[in-house]
Amino acid sequence: MFPTRLAEVSASEVLAVIQNEAAETLDFELKRALPTKKGGADPWMIGGKLGDEAKDELTAEIIAFANTVGGTLIVGVDEDTATKRAKPPLFPIPRCKEAAARLHQAISDRIEPKLPVFECEGVVTETDGTSGIIIMRTLESYLAPHRHSQNNHCYVRRNDRAEPMSMLEIQEMTRQKARSAADAGQAFKDSADRFFSWLPNEHQRVHPYNGLQGVYQAGGDSRAWISIWALRVTARPLAPFLLADLLKQPWLTQIGASAFVGNGQIRQLMWRNLKTIRAWAPRLRAVERDLEGTNCFGKDRVTSEGLIERFIWQKRIESPKPRVDFLDITELLWNVACVIHAAQVIRKATARPTQQFALEIELMNSDPLHVHGYTNAPSATIPAGTVLFPRYEVGEAQDLDELILTVDKDVWNLGGQHPAWELGVNWPP
Repeated sequence: MFPTRLAEVSASEVLAVIQNEAAETLDFELKRALPTKKGGADPWMIGGKLGDEAKDELTAEIIAFANTVGGTLIVGVDEDTATKRAKPPLFPIPRCKEAAARLHQAISDRIEPKLPVFECEGVVTETDGTSGIIIMRTLESYLAPHRHSQNNHCYVRRNDRAEPMSMLEIQEMTRQKARSAADAGQAFKDSADRFFSWLPNEHQRVHPYNGLQGVYQAGGDSRAWISIWALRVTARPLAPFLLADLLKQPWLTQIGASAFVGNGQIRQLMWRNLKTIRAWAPRLRAVERDLEGTNCFGKDRVTSEGLIERFIWQKRIESPKPRVDFLDITELLWNVACVIHAAQVIRKATARPTQQFALEIELMNSDPLHVHGYTNAPSATIPAGTVLFPRYEVGEAQDLDELILTVDKDVWNLGGQHPAWELGVNWPP
């Protein structure tokens, strides 16, 4: 309903809900006022504290959304009882931003386990500069079932109502989420298998583990050694959603391969040897494109389930066989940043700005890799082998620099160094 974060929603967007007569659905709820059980007004409306009835009932609504398909709740907009559609006028809440902040804390404290994503914001709509409506939103939770700590009930959304779940439903949801977690693990394993089978056959090594091997160049200079390193970056949404008609989506063009400007230790992230970016092509419930350059090759893949993949390999030919190969840290981080940005593009295009992604990075190298790319960086060499990095989470936009910094430190740690510098990326809108 609101394509941006709730903190960015304007009064005109709220009025549009009424003008468009938005209907209550499985993932949308309207409330004229802060809920009370006695039929009167919540104490907040006359200068008092927020009532427990409002906190408890709104908590049940948010739990029901999180345990179902996620959803949005607006307090301060009435509904037509016959059609279940929004109708005028607004019923503004005094000091709506302060009330929203307190409700966010109270509701968060009442939900077990804690919600991965929960927004609660006040939107000023009145000329006094403080009164307005309150909007809440959460996504389907991968930690479901959630329960209400005040009454120990789990709630689920049925049509346009929040209702307690039966014990049988709770048990089935627990099993379903366990299967979803197993599916996530399998999705990353399948990505790793696709990656390995995509690598050049002559460089594949399967014993004692999947990895890469260097080879001597056939013909010509028999002493010429071809070393190779390869990188897989895979992002998978933590909550399920569907991307239909991928090739027709205009946002595909926003998933570019241009350089990122950085700050701190980073000046620019780019793939210097990249020469050609092919057009997206259809695959089974996915789209793919190839990236080509001097002694390097890459592949991007986006699936209808929101999975994002970037595969890259880079070769180096040298005679005689060198002691080490080289890894430009800014090129590795560029590949990671491209996948993170693709996740951002998809979140924006699907109006799910808080959608979280799990991120997995795998590095294979046939020869030791000397890490370079920063001015005055320490000497670091990554041993030959295969490394699966600890899994990361692509969270809020303001946390993306921290994510890139963590990946950067992990790479240097592999080479026996622990950097103390700061860095960041000027992320495209």
